[in-house]
Amino acid sequence: MRLATAARLVETRGVDATDAGLRFLSRAADHGIDLELLWAVTRDGQKVRQAALVVPQPGRTAMLFLSGVGRARECGDRRRQHEDRVALLRGVLAEVPAVLADRVHLVQALPAPEEWWATEAFAGAGMTRLGDLAYLRRPLALPVAGLLIGDWPEGVTVSPLRGLDDHLDGPALRRALERSYIDTLDCPGLCDLRDTRDVIESHRATGEFDPSLWWVVRAEGEPEGCVLLSPSREQDTVELVYMGLGPALRGRGLGRRLLAYAIGHAQRCRLGTVTCAVDCRNEPARALYARLGFSEFARRIAYVHPVRQAPTDG
Repeated sequence: MRLATAARLVETRGVDATDAGLRFLSRAADHGIDLELLWAVTRDGQKVRQAALVVPQPGRTAMLFLSGVGRARECGDRRRQHEDRVALLRGVLAEVPAVLADRVHLVQALPAPEEWWATEAFAGAGMTRLGDLAYLRRPLALPVAGLLIGDWPEGVTVSPLRGLDDHLDGPALRRALERSYIDTLDCPGLCDLRDTRDVIESHRATGEFDPSLWWVVRAEGEPEGCVLLSPSREQDTVELVYMGLGPALRGRGLGRRLLAYAIGHAQRCRLGTVTCAVDCRNEPARALYARLGFSEFARRIAYVHPVRQAPTDG
């Protein structure tokens, strides 16, 4: 049943499903995939109609993956397949709290826009659509006019994390993130679903954590924003994990200067590109990225489901 479920999960037209399933099972451990977190809808307890996989990630989140369109003879017509997917997802989401306990507070899915069967199923199972994400990139070596040292507006300081006394587990970075979430245009529905400490853990696990590429922006000494970059040599890129400013620093033209400053420092990594994801509704951010040479290369639709209410940071 495990092989049949894996084969259905990774099934692709033109590729032998059993061989693909065997390859998936053999490599699962290398990618941190727990094969106990495979689910399936079966016919007569034998034939796997639909399959799903939950992959826990740092920051008490989990990614949810779903099988694609199956052959009608084996999996039913379009309506039956949709019903099976929705039933499967509802079962998975109901069982995650018991199976993963406190390890997961939020389940996420990121189907591509053309994966209509997935978007229909995630919506049908009651997951919340946060928004559409545009994935952007620019050549890292592309010249950028910006600052590498000092000369910020009066009262504004930008300090790398390695220069902060409290580092990751202290209040400065948490406060900076929380201030930047106020009236944010970037997936605003996500802000109240996660503990800020979990958010930081998730950000830190992206790529290779380098504290010299994480900056806290202060206004009159108070944390009011941050810029977080993480290199990934395996992907030949530096990811802009997060950039945000609180109300006290908005409307002062700091966004472009901060991003140029960060990219200038990241060029020392000598990697190919700098990448980021942005909510398609966030027009100011998209305009900023366009001015600095970013272009879109992919889109995803973000769905989430809170497994339990996120605790406060008190």
